[in-house]
Amino acid sequence: MAVDMRWWARLAEEVRAAGRGDVPVELPLRAVRDGLGFDCAALVATGPPSSGGAPHTAVVNLDYPAETLAHIATRYSRTCPVHRFATRRGTPVRFVDVPFDYRETRTYRDAILPNGFREGLTLPLAPPAAGAAPPGFVVMSSRRATPLDDESCLALTMLSHDLAALLDPGAEADDAPAEVVLRVTPDLVEARAGDLRRVPLTRAELRLAARAAAAGAGDRTGFHHRGADGTWWHVRAVRRPDAVVVRLGRAPALGRLTGRELDVVGLVARGWSNERISQGLGIAVRTVRIHVESSLIKLDRPNRTALARTAFERELDTLGALRAANG
Repeated sequence: MAVDMRWWARLAEEVRAAGRGDVPVELPLRAVRDGLGFDCAALVATGPPSSGGAPHTAVVNLDYPAETLAHIATRYSRTCPVHRFATRRGTPVRFVDVPFDYRETRTYRDAILPNGFREGLTLPLAPPAAGAAPPGFVVMSSRRATPLDDESCLALTMLSHDLAALLDPGAEADDAPAEVVLRVTPDLVEARAGDLRRVPLTRAELRLAARAAAAGAGDRTGFHHRGADGTWWHVRAVRRPDAVVVRLGRAPALGRLTGRELDVVGLVARGWSNERISQGLGIAVRTVRIHVESSLIKLDRPNRTALARTAFERELDTLGALRAANG
């Protein structure tokens, strides 16, 4: 084996830590690339069938040129026969494993030849359920002609389920896919997956979400937030021993609720009276009553109790409600 068992054991622990959101997903991928002697590596999450195979926004790239990564995440993952062969096989595929001349493919012309790659590997990641399509893949390339040894290929296969967790670190069974995953402490906000620049919240707002999760009765807090462009995001903050993992993903429109109506609904779910909501949000009691009545109509709920239950089940909460609830 190219590296000893102790290295593989350390790598497995690092992969699992990244899958939980405890360390950046880039770290174990870099360890794989460097430890196995490749020059470039990328982690790509493929979109659901309804998206036409579009790539997920969370893509980790280690030293592939931008145009090469674009090819890998689009044309290669959608149409390349090498990728189709790797997906059907479900195990790592090296250049030497391809049962046809890969030099006849567009991938060879557009990505392999221009970069001088002489060997490579595609690892389909194990799906969460038998029969499901792989949620993504790892691809690595080398300018050396030596293929990866069989023992290392087997070890990567055994790690493929844990590596799949890197596509969406910190996810739980009922979580929607996240576009950005962050680790938040009182002193630091770090990206675990995705681009921190795409987050529609300030660092102060992220710390508010983290404090709410840390102070709550459960181990997580969920709410919705509308970005400056009008896009709704679902935010879920999960308490961990030494930090809070914050997951963000785009959300559908919330029954035509306005932002202020959602603030009110979030406080109704906490059992607040109209008078207390009025004080917490700094608006008139009559305005609160109007928002409650409008929310009942828009969400098709018969009464305040049903509205509170729906808010709790769907995490209809906001930063405005969190600010009011946390003083």
